[in-house]
Amino acid sequence: MFIITIPFRGGMMLGRRFFRNIAIILAVIGLAIAPTASPAAVDPMPPLPQLSWITAAEQYNILHLYYLGPKVRLTFDDCATQARLTGILDWLRANDIQATFFFTGQCMLAHPGYGEQLINAGQLLGNHSYDHGDYSRMTAAQIGYEVRRYGSVVPTTSPKLCRPPYGAGAFSVGVYDALAAAGCRPAFWTVDTRDWDGSSAATIIQRVKYGDATTPRVYAGGVILMHGTGLHTLEALPGVRSALIYRGYATFHIH
Repeated sequence: MFIITIPFRGGMMLGRRFFRNIAIILAVIGLAIAPTASPAAVDPMPPLPQLSWITAAEQYNILHLYYLGPKVRLTFDDCATQARLTGILDWLRANDIQATFFFTGQCMLAHPGYGEQLINAGQLLGNHSYDHGDYSRMTAAQIGYEVRRYGSVVPTTSPKLCRPPYGAGAFSVGVYDALAAAGCRPAFWTVDTRDWDGSSAATIIQRVKYGDATTPRVYAGGVILMHGTGLHTLEALPGVRSALIYRGYATFHIH
């Protein structure tokens, strides 16, 4: 705390002018040191009903992105360079395949044109948090903030899907209810290609077609997890499609 001593040499008028100037200076200083409010995302997602437990039917929905039919969904997580995203979108367009992209808020802020590119290409968008934090270690308030934080994706899926990073907590009541409060449903997968670890295109295709020790093979209504950051994901896509055709499964169409 400090005290300002004011010499009244010019009478009352000078004193008032001095106080006014001091007030202006302090106001400017206050604006300068006050924390800048971060832009808040528009809240387009009303809360959804919560659960006391996750039923077997709801577990199925989480695994299959709330789809009960025979088609297989391709999904891409996290982010991608512009070159990789362009390659993926070109391939999807050429084969009339609609996928779901779960890119993080950080990714979308770093690449402001991605949202428009994905929507114009007829692809679906899901939420994948802002900075890929582990939901199983977060409070409900923290999860809600990750979902709604400025830059995070507003899902275009129905229902609005939010894929927990690492899949952490996707089948727990706590995470489920936190996401419901944020207006979305958790999304998991049935086939984990583990393409993020640098696996070769041949290995990615094998995991989809036959499965391995850690993931089952693709089946009707399944969801294939891939990443825009995968070194060989784009290279593997033709073989992934061939594996689906080999198994007799169709994908979703753009049109």
